[in-house]
Amino acid sequence: MSCLPVLLLLQLLVSPGLQAPMTQTTSLKTSWVNCSNMIDEIITHLKQPPLPLLDFNNLNGEDQDILMENNLRRPNLEAFNKAVKSLQNASAIESILKNLPPCLPMATAAPMRHPIRIKDGDWNEFRRKLTFYLKTLENAQAQQMTLSVEIS
Repeated sequence: MSCLPVLLLLQLLVSPGLQAPMTQTTSLKTSWVNCSNMIDEIITHLKQPPLPLLDFNNLNGEDQDILMENNLRRPNLEAFNKAVKSLQNASAIESILKNLPPCLPMATAAPMRHPIRIKDGDWNEFRRKLTFYLKTLENAQAQQMTLSVEIS
């Protein structure tokens, strides 16, 4: 007996025409919700005491530009992953940061400058910069989601 009929049957079972359609909007919504939840969880950890006396939302313009640059999103995340290792009691943040790469958009070109610098062990600097980075990422995802809904 030939295995050709079995292969044809198998092909029919796995062909996309017989499976439930997965729209781009559906997958974007699902991934955006997951990414948004991870971002919210990290921000919750960043707001844990002790809070610094200084305004941790205040960053210089150069740091803001570096953190907002699309082509530096992955290198900046790598910088945060490296910096979190030098902090005490940050294992929860570290584990969530490791899961963030799928939430980042692909770079459209090679970065033209270095990623963000974070002093080792400086919780306040880490918190300020990571909070700004996550808010920027969240805003970019919300814009992408809005565009995808308008297109579909």
